[in-house]
Amino acid sequence: MNASPIDAPEYLPFRLDLVGQRMLWLRLDAAQRQDAAFLDERALPPRPEGGWLPLSAWLPEASVVPARPADAIAHIGHCGSTLLSRVLDTWPDVQALREPLPLRTLADAWPTRGQADARVSVPAAERLLRASWTAWSRPLPPAQRSVVKLTSSCNGLVEPVLRAFPAMRMVLLDMPLRPWLATLAKSPESMLDAAQAAPERLRLLQARGVGEGLALHAMSLPEQCAMGWLAERLRFRALAEAYSERVLRVDFEALLARPGEVLAEVAAHLGLDAQGLPAALASRHWGRYSKAQDHGYTREDRAHDLALALQRHGADIAKGERWVEGMRDRHGTAVD
Repeated sequence: MNASPIDAPEYLPFRLDLVGQRMLWLRLDAAQRQDAAFLDERALPPRPEGGWLPLSAWLPEASVVPARPADAIAHIGHCGSTLLSRVLDTWPDVQALREPLPLRTLADAWPTRGQADARVSVPAAERLLRASWTAWSRPLPPAQRSVVKLTSSCNGLVEPVLRAFPAMRMVLLDMPLRPWLATLAKSPESMLDAAQAAPERLRLLQARGVGEGLALHAMSLPEQCAMGWLAERLRFRALAEAYSERVLRVDFEALLARPGEVLAEVAAHLGLDAQGLPAALASRHWGRYSKAQDHGYTREDRAHDLALALQRHGADIAKGERWVEGMRDRHGTAVD
């Protein structure tokens, strides 16, 4: 590395190794960042430029108060967050960063930080989060600000980030249960991916006093997914109540149905210039598959796929819906 990543916004924190107590920094140009649907191994250029830096050499020198902290998109997964991120990227002053890998490592370590068997202490975990977010807050010119899209498994970090950076704003994206379950059902890999987060989401329900008697081993896969949807809705509701001025909840179905109205609300919430709205609404991203831009995928294609999923997987989708209705019968407004 010819330049220190501490001072060079060309480099991004790319992989966190808590065993080795080091961070891999990689140089990614504006086009590489814009193209990447995920900032993980899939974003590696043919000849990566960068290197490992010990945390002990970075954290003491890292600025933890960025001039303008990155705003963020958090979501329940498989709900259009990549599309929203790419559309926001059409504003000339915005640099969107999608799902940085170190956030996943931190999210996995966060619940046990400070324990005897943890790789990171409570103060070190918080400093790592602040320092990493500060590095992601440094856009490449001509962009002047960053928007970070979290991985859905990182939602446990949403409140710590909001606490660490009082000037930042957050969009919380989800969708109604039926189309979400249909989205998962049309791709077995998506359903398995959503179920991976079930343990943390079950713990969230338990912490909120509505998880008694629940056990993952007694739940079908659609029920586990429905449980995750409910847990994230409760998390997002609590965040919106606690950070009402800084958090905006967005329904992806509403964004597709009324893109001009909803995107204008998102832009206003993030302080984006309203003059950028026409270009954003005319963006090619609305008609492409967001995670693979070479594939066309229109709103009509999505509606067709969801209708087919409801037809083919209706029993599983109904099973998930019944599970949520049962929770509402037992707990009333606590889970609305």
